[in-house]
Amino acid sequence: MSSQPTEPATPPAAHGSDRELRADARRNRERVLRAAQQMFAADGLGVPLDEIARRAGVGPGTVHRHFPAKEDLYLAVAVDQLEQLAAQAKALAAGDPATALFTQLSAMMASGAENIAVKSALAAAEFDLRTAAPEVAADLTRQVAHLLDRAQAAHAVRDDVTAEEVMALIAGAFAAIRHAGAEASRRRSAHIAQLILDGLRPQPR
Repeated sequence: MSSQPTEPATPPAAHGSDRELRADARRNRERVLRAAQQMFAADGLGVPLDEIARRAGVGPGTVHRHFPAKEDLYLAVAVDQLEQLAAQAKALAAGDPATALFTQLSAMMASGAENIAVKSALAAAEFDLRTAAPEVAADLTRQVAHLLDRAQAAHAVRDDVTAEEVMALIAGAFAAIRHAGAEASRRRSAHIAQLILDGLRPQPR
């Protein structure tokens, strides 16, 4: 009696599907980025990668696999912040045009103040986010320009300012906060940011 050929048994996946593995890797990367951003802001750039791994709840190998050098982690943290800010701007575009722009710019200045050390490290390594992550930087600028257009249409912002000037003011705010030594004080950095934002409001005639 001849036996019929049988299909080889498919071994069960040891760690789930490739899709599950990719999703797990993304989650781990995001946890590392969140932990790194918080620790860099609180403790400076000297935080060991192994300590970041512990805070993120992953193994040291996971951090080193995603970010072979600390500069890679600095850049990823900065790009991640830009992506979050662009997503926030898109959400704000559905709200009150008179307040959305100021909410967004305040968030950008606060984020920049918390990440001044990271931005300084990237500058020292001659990294420019506009060239290292041009799509993300351009997307954020587009979102700010859209909020600016809406705010100007609502007469909540002076009509002689451009999106490029607004982005320059944001960069200038980082420099002013650093010059005043206000990086570690949310109250002082927010006060400096407010002084700059007040200059965008319509001027009395």
